[in-house]
Amino acid sequence: MKHVALLLALAWSLQPAAAMLRGTTDLGGPFVSGGVGTEEVATLSDEKKRYALAILTAAKGSGEFLSDVRIRISDEQSKLVLDTVMDGPWLLVDLPAGRYTIEASQNARTQKKVVTFSAGDHRQTVFYFDTYDQVELERPFDVVTDQRPVTDRIRP
Repeated sequence: MKHVALLLALAWSLQPAAAMLRGTTDLGGPFVSGGVGTEEVATLSDEKKRYALAILTAAKGSGEFLSDVRIRISDEQSKLVLDTVMDGPWLLVDLPAGRYTIEASQNARTQKKVVTFSAGDHRQTVFYFDTYDQVELERPFDVVTDQRPVTDRIRP
């Protein structure tokens, strides 16, 4: 019995640290998010053709992949069909033909894009965001020298 428990513990320890996020939209179509590590990238690459929409998030300038981006997808009637936080730089979503508004939010910045596709189409869109290393944030109040509010400045 000890050997069985040891084998189960060993098998569990060899599992990936985190699995890709999978779910279903409010319209009943599947979605998957991930792309961290070579196994996830290979899996998403294999599955990509089964989804109508592929979303990629990356840092502006460097092109480094981003995760933890909130995605909200609404249909033509402004009905929210998906609201999720990406588990990696890729989000694949199977949606019926139509026109959709995609909102991508990261670090209190939101971008919107509209995509339209017919049955059988596959669309890909990329959202680029400034990252913290590209934005200089001042402290809200410098108790020693001044009382200036927080400002965001983009480095040239």
